[in-house]
Amino acid sequence: MEYTKKIIFFIPNIENGGIEKNLLILTKYFANNNYLVEVIYSKISKKILLQIDKKINLKKSKNFIKLLNLFFSNRIANSINCFLYFIFKLKKQRGSIIVSMQDHPFAIILSKIKNMNCILRIANHPEASLKFFNKKIFFLVKLYIKIFFYQFSNGIICNSKSSKKFLKKKINNNIISIYNPIILKKFKKKNRQNFLLGVGRLEKQKNFYGLIKAFSIISYKFPKFKLIIIGSGSQKINLIKKTVELGIKNKVIFKNFTSPNSYFLKSKIFILNSFFEGMPNVILESLSYRCPVISTDCESGPREILKNEKFGYLVPVNNSRLLAEKIEFALKNYEIIKKKTSRAFLNLKEFSYQEQCHKYEKFINLYDNS
Repeated sequence: MEYTKKIIFFIPNIENGGIEKNLLILTKYFANNNYLVEVIYSKISKKILLQIDKKINLKKSKNFIKLLNLFFSNRIANSINCFLYFIFKLKKQRGSIIVSMQDHPFAIILSKIKNMNCILRIANHPEASLKFFNKKIFFLVKLYIKIFFYQFSNGIICNSKSSKKFLKKKINNNIISIYNPIILKKFKKKNRQNFLLGVGRLEKQKNFYGLIKAFSIISYKFPKFKLIIIGSGSQKINLIKKTVELGIKNKVIFKNFTSPNSYFLKSKIFILNSFFEGMPNVILESLSYRCPVISTDCESGPREILKNEKFGYLVPVNNSRLLAEKIEFALKNYEIIKKKTSRAFLNLKEFSYQEQCHKYEKFINLYDNS
């Protein structure tokens, strides 16, 4: 079979988040449309390994420098090993292009060494992803480094208009916004139970501490309700301790990362309490199952998806009291948020799989270095 182009996805750490969901969708689309698709990685979760299309060529990097973990985090060590693997093991092929999903400076440097075009796919808002967990001086230095490298890419795909607007002010690259593609599934409606739902990696970015605190504020008013948290991560033990401290241990249910679809169907409200995002897939997935959404008004995707609260509710970032008030209001006025959700469901064609993937294909084909 003769392929039109080779696309190399650079993603050193394949876990179980939104980036990986987009990886699955995009690689399958290109593989089914006559592209040779390779994925360069160092670590992959079993869940993603089982789901990735059999047509995809998976290239696992070796540990070229075994002591890297003594000096760097596992994520950075994996990225360095992928970088070295690419340099020494992969040869440039006619019509090939790099699509960087993660740790973009490594992919950009590789593209210059290998004389290949490189497109970045930006998952989180470039500024917001740094400002919450860095002191001002480190924030400014890291932002400068990020922007410095980005300007050497051939093109940039942002998953929100807000991210695109920010980058347009900083660099002159060809920048486009393409929403995350979703595949709508048919489902049977279920009676919604007294559950509030949170889904995501149990890391600081997702601010599950704030969600648990907000739930503790309203739990005495809604004694029959429970909070279900689906995900895994480094914060899990501390989050469980927090439920004990707040006296709500028996009302918060933790589940390891599993498909949340059945929980979207039976929960009253899905809540996203992140400090920052790109274009959060979980909101789109929740709405696709007609599960009402309350989200922080974080950079950059929730406001675009919820259309300034036309399709759900927004609350300020890191404000558990206001989040609790909004949850209480939504539960007491549930018909209002249900109507918002019904309108949102009808609008999801804006994120359709075929349309968004075609935009990716059209943009990538601008950079044919065959």
